[in-house]
Amino acid sequence: MSDEPARSWTDGLSAAERVEAVALTVGEPRTANWIAAEAEVAHETATKYLKRLTDDNKLRSDTRGQQTTYEPDPVGQYLVEMRELYEEHSPDDLATSLEQMNEQIRTWKAEYDVETPNELRASLSRTEDVTDERERRQVAQEWDHLETRRGLVEDALRLYDRFPGEPRSASV
Repeated sequence: MSDEPARSWTDGLSAAERVEAVALTVGEPRTANWIAAEAEVAHETATKYLKRLTDDNKLRSDTRGQQTTYEPDPVGQYLVEMRELYEEHSPDDLATSLEQMNEQIRTWKAEYDVETPNELRASLSRTEDVTDERERRQVAQEWDHLETRRGLVEDALRLYDRFPGEPRSASV
């Protein structure tokens, strides 16, 4: 057994960093109280930083009655991801990634004889095999994800036309 004290994930992080870390990783809208508890900060501290994150378009808030919930802003996340792709990958890298995504989607279309992820979901009623049902549902989720990623990569490629002279990082 080690004599070293257990380290908490919060060690070395400021209150603002802890609130941001929690708020930007929630899978569903959460209250300031919930975020404060997870971030190990006072409610007032969480509220202050949540307002700042909302003002910076990193979070969006929704007030119903007396309760306000917070969740990551999907547009802000999309723009951050698109910028990261633009800065960290060459146009050829992105094109290769796009080709791979397109090939995977073509494979699913042929394998399941459908054109969209929702058609694949609808095909669940035509199968008796529980394993096949789970596989089809999983593939439909992955297909949705690839569709989103594909749009993201396409948008990142368009940035090269919009900002042709901008310096970029080396390919990753």
